[in-house]
Amino acid sequence: MITFIILSLFSLIFIGLSIPYPSTIVMLVLITNFMVALYSIVFHPVAIAIYEANVFGKKTSLLDYIFKYIAIFFSGINYYVQKILLKLPLILNKLIAIVFVLVLLWQASLILGIFD
Repeated sequence: MITFIILSLFSLIFIGLSIPYPSTIVMLVLITNFMVALYSIVFHPVAIAIYEANVFGKKTSLLDYIFKYIAIFFSGINYYVQKILLKLPLILNKLIAIVFVLVLLWQASLILGIFD
């Protein structure tokens, strides 16, 4: 619940783009996954390791659980795509990763187009 409140408040930065509140959360998911996917093109294993450390690591405090759900929210889509791409040859991996980045950017622009 605390994580949802924090992420909802953080997503309000998109209200200035004329996007209504519930859709700002979707926009936040797409934009943050876009940034992590862009990072994953160059630092593929590192992005996977960061996600796994935040999500699958041992949790001892409330703050650890908050970071876990924020990591799932901000890079969950990218993590599962990168895990699949890890099995492909390097050139094909990078090509599909670039296409994935473009698809995320395209989806975010579609949301802007709908509410503009």
